[in-house]
Formats: sequence, structure tokens, C-alpha cells
Amino acid sequence: MPPLSGAALWVRLVTIAALWGATYPLIRYLSAFLSPFAMAGLRGVLAAIVVFIFLWMRGGLGGVTRQVAVASLMLGTFAGVLPNTLIPLALQRMEAAPASLVQAAGPLIITLLAGLLLPGEKPTRRMLAGVGVGFFGMALVVGSGGLGGGTAVGSALILAATCSYAISTIWIRMAPRGPAAALALGQQAVSGVVSGGLALAVDGPAVLVQPTEVWVLGIFLAIFATAIPLTLFLGLATRARAADSAMVGYIQPVFATLIAATWLGEVPSWQVLAGGAVVLSGVAIVTTARGPGPASR
Repeated sequence: MPPLSGAALWVRLVTIAALWGATYPLIRYLSAFLSPFAMAGLRGVLAAIVVFIFLWMRGGLGGVTRQVAVASLMLGTFAGVLPNTLIPLALQRMEAAPASLVQAAGPLIITLLAGLLLPGEKPTRRMLAGVGVGFFGMALVVGSGGLGGGTAVGSALILAATCSYAISTIWIRMAPRGPAAALALGQQAVSGVVSGGLALAVDGPAVLVQPTEVWVLGIFLAIFATAIPLTLFLGLATRARAADSAMVGYIQPVFATLIAATWLGEVPSWQVLAGGAVVLSGVAIVTTARGPGPASR
């Protein structure tokens, strides 16, 4: 089967980028109502249910072994509980557009960690140059006057979440961990159970008493901005060229910025836009030199 191209490719790219781009504005809005643990728990539980139904309908629920269970604990922590808690904390302090641009630097961090931990993945000079360009762009985004009322603390929290995603990506590359479908389900289940338990322990049952609008948007976040775009991206990755799949990462911040500006009235400053362009340029240099890593969602 030939790789996707033309209109079919762009429809998928734009759909995935738009759904993932809605994540940061949604979390930004919901952070006024839900605690970080509650939001992470809601996102994990509902996403796990969607993934379970998807795998059940496709007959893909096999392969759950002790190895998968251990891997699910690791992935559920570093690709679930930690980033899904840190990102709402960050978005209580900063706007959605700069947050999405800081997180877009994930491939830069993966490149550095892979060079340190994975044999045969030492970054080339071009890749290191791309990393330098990307971090310079991050400095512009985070710099004085560039956060539109946010704080450097929020950027640090987003960067910590991005590092957590990167650690999980490197760890999964270091050795076989089990079937991808079983790992995806286990990751979301661990994230939902642990974060939900922490929400009930820290915030109490009162955290469940929310306006209908909050629950509707929370469900949309978990299903349409988490589980569905991840499923679509995995399908895209099997049918499109690696460089084409990577374009999701460049389009996603555009949608995050547009949605935040239209819905929340958060219009980014010129410094954020300029820094974001530099960040994405650095990511483009790195990914075209090596090819994109797996999605971190």
C-alpha cells in the first residue's frame, strides 16, 4: 500500500493536530474548577475506557503479562500521572499558547537523552545545532514579557512534564516491553487509578461536585483531545512517511494558539510567536536529521 499523500494525508494531519491542539486551552479553562489530580484522574480513567472499547472491538485485548504490568506502572507514572498533573499546575500560572510551544520542544529533550542512554543514537552535529536553536527559541518564549501574564514557574512545570514524557519514550526504546496495545491500555489505567485515588485522598469526594459544563469539557478532554487523536496518530504512523507524520507536531501549536485566542481571549505576544517559530525550526532540524520519535500523549 502506498504511503498517504495529498488531501487524504492533510485531512488526517489537520484533524489530529486540531484535536491535540485543543488540549492546552481545555486544561487551562478546567484548571479553574478541577484540581490537577482530579483532572489527571478524569483524563486517565475515561481514556482507558475508550482504549479498552477500541481494543475489545478489534480483538486486541490479549498480551497482558507480568512484564506488561510492570511496564504499565512505569509508563502510567512518567507518561500519565506526572505530566497530567504538572500540566494543569502550569496552566494555572501561564497561558495555553506558550505552554504548547514549550512542550513542542519534546524531540529536543529526547535527542539529548537518547545520546546519553541509547547506544547508536549519538546526536550528529546537525542535530545538536537543532537542539541549540530550539532551546534558544524556548528562552524567547519564557523570557521577560513573553508569557502574557504567566510566570517562569509555569514554564518550568511544562518543561518538567516534557522531560517526563521523554524519559518514558527513552525507557520504552531501551528494551521490548510488550504489545503496544496492552501497554497503551495499562498506561491509561494506571494513570487514571493513581491520579483518581490521589484526588479523592487530597481533595475529598467534594471534587466530584462540579457544574455540568465542567464534566462535559472534561469528557471532551479525555476522549476527543486524548484517546481519539492518539489512536488516529498511531494509525497515521503506519500509513504515512515518518517526516509527514512529524508535521502534526508543527501544526498542533498553531491550533492551540488559535483556540486559546478565540475561546479564552489569550492572544500571545510577538515574543511568544517569534520564540515558537524558532522552537519549531529547531525541532524540524532535529527530526528531519533523525526521524520523529513516538508520540508522547
